[in-house]
Amino acid sequence: MTLPHELLQIRKLTTDDWNLVKQMQTQLEYDYVVDIFPDLVSSNAHEIYGLFSGNQLAAIAGYTLFPGGMAMLGRLRSDNRFLSQGHATELLNYILAKLKEDPAIQWAGANTNEHNFPARRVLEKLNLEVVTKLHSLPLVEPHLVYGMPGLKWERIDNLEDKRALLDSLKENAINVFPYECYYPLPLTEGLLTDDYLAESAFYVSPDKQRFFTIKNDQKREWFAQVKYFWNDHFEQPGFLETVKNHVDNDALQPTAWFDFSQSAFEKIPNKHAFRIEDAWVLYGTWI
Repeated sequence: MTLPHELLQIRKLTTDDWNLVKQMQTQLEYDYVVDIFPDLVSSNAHEIYGLFSGNQLAAIAGYTLFPGGMAMLGRLRSDNRFLSQGHATELLNYILAKLKEDPAIQWAGANTNEHNFPARRVLEKLNLEVVTKLHSLPLVEPHLVYGMPGLKWERIDNLEDKRALLDSLKENAINVFPYECYYPLPLTEGLLTDDYLAESAFYVSPDKQRFFTIKNDQKREWFAQVKYFWNDHFEQPGFLETVKNHVDNDALQPTAWFDFSQSAFEKIPNKHAFRIEDAWVLYGTWI
């Protein structure tokens, strides 16, 4: 089903377009975007655009804004009746151009699964570069994995001490800051607001050589996302015990979530403890 290019239209979507989104044939068993669409289009942090072929939505995509001028492209959906016509690339190119016109935007990127080759080809056509690859894994069977025994790490509550720990980071094995589950971003000062740091727990190792931060994030279920910047999770005395203790004492009873580099993933002593999913590849560009 192909229409002349002059009949294609791209515009920002509103709540009036909800039914058109529902009518898209994406073959997704469950599409959370359909459920949360009214909230997305009414939020200041999200924008959704649609590419129309005549009166039908051929593709949708959008972005989410984060502190410090960070924008993450996403929520790309194509109607199966309009595949292989370049609509996804055209739509994302349009959105990226809009972001580049905004002086408040410093960086734009997109996160997709390693084996989602169609999406990766689209991102490469946008001249976005690979930033990092992460194995983002919930710890669903914590009793199946153990770290190095040791003293529990010291909790840090002072806001300036938290900021100083992140400022002291000289190496970063994951090459990003996992701001939220599925949303890793470049680590910049503007990203780390006081509110964000206040909502994050920080722990420092007894020898002061390592630290991690952990913050709850709801993605259909509650996760306690661990941000750790080295590849020695299971070699650091007391690390895993401290994480488990933190989660066990959380009234929400979240599932611990780890973002591993490829090297750290290969060191996991028992992968059956984790819900293994396809790795994620982050693409991005500074604007």
